[in-house]
Amino acid sequence: MAAVEKIRLSAAKCIKGYLQPPCRACEEVCPAGAFRWGIPQTELCLDCGLCTAVCPAGAIETRQSYAAKLSGALSAPQVHLACTKTVPDSMLPCLGFLTRGILWAIASKREVQLDVGACRSCVPAVYEHLCRESAAANTALEAAGRTLLRLQDTEPAAREYSRRDFFRRFRDAAKEKFGQTDAAGGAGSDGAEVHSAERMLQGDTSGADADAAAGQDEGRAGDAAETQEENPTYPSLTAFDPSAWAFLYGAFPAAVHGDLALYSGCNACGFCAHLCPQGALQADIEDADFVLSFTPQLCTACGLCTARCPKNALRLAASPAAKRWRIPLPHCANCGAPFQPIGASKLCRTCLGG
Repeated sequence: MAAVEKIRLSAAKCIKGYLQPPCRACEEVCPAGAFRWGIPQTELCLDCGLCTAVCPAGAIETRQSYAAKLSGALSAPQVHLACTKTVPDSMLPCLGFLTRGILWAIASKREVQLDVGACRSCVPAVYEHLCRESAAANTALEAAGRTLLRLQDTEPAAREYSRRDFFRRFRDAAKEKFGQTDAAGGAGSDGAEVHSAERMLQGDTSGADADAAAGQDEGRAGDAAETQEENPTYPSLTAFDPSAWAFLYGAFPAAVHGDLALYSGCNACGFCAHLCPQGALQADIEDADFVLSFTPQLCTACGLCTARCPKNALRLAASPAAKRWRIPLPHCANCGAPFQPIGASKLCRTCLGG
């Protein structure tokens, strides 16, 4: 059976080819080296979520439904962000997808406890990432006079497992590796599967051989026809955009967000708004003015607008705030009418076409 696709990069969203040097955020942050030249290696993916956290364009697609898992975690009376190694019934498998923007959005409204102790030995890169992001979020919370999020940095105590629990965890780990879920079987199959796992680890393969012989032909036919799209036990891959989630949750501007400054020289071409992968820049024409609006909660400071501005009129800045600039439209050098130029052109579209 082919390896189950665990991660994918949306070529339509990725901004790697639009920047010089190219964006390599996902490659640089991945602790397992699961990105090579921008191509995900699904067999190496740890499902830690770090690539999702750092992607400036929300181009990473995974089998983890982070938005739904966050909603589940936030439905509890007390917001406790912890992975399943710390809290077995947690909705969050790993916390690497969390960003300072998400933490700020939640902690600015509710008290939050973030448990990172298990990350220290599990995936050190996730631990370091969460320490940085929580520190940045707390800086913004302190400046706004809000309650700081509580960082729990103690490794969870070792839990004792019964023999049956051990083999159930072994079975679940195998299902996770091959992309299967409990939807593939009913509740009544739980005991049989655990018993089969026990036989395998004890070296008793007689039952397994009998099962394999009975289903050999069926298995061959199934493997030949089975694809990820056709098998409902495979989770679908979806993208998660941390900045968009925080914005929809109601985050207001703070130091955790990117910011932008507009300098003289803008010729109202609107190229920056067209390029912005997050929609943080929006452009409109109002009468004889070009209106450029900026939403800092959506800005990931990717630098695409500043790098590609034909008039070099934009700069990333500090102290984010929602902004709206009005720039008088230039007048065509030929006919004199106000127009929105294409790049640095001095002629309107009508005159260019003529």
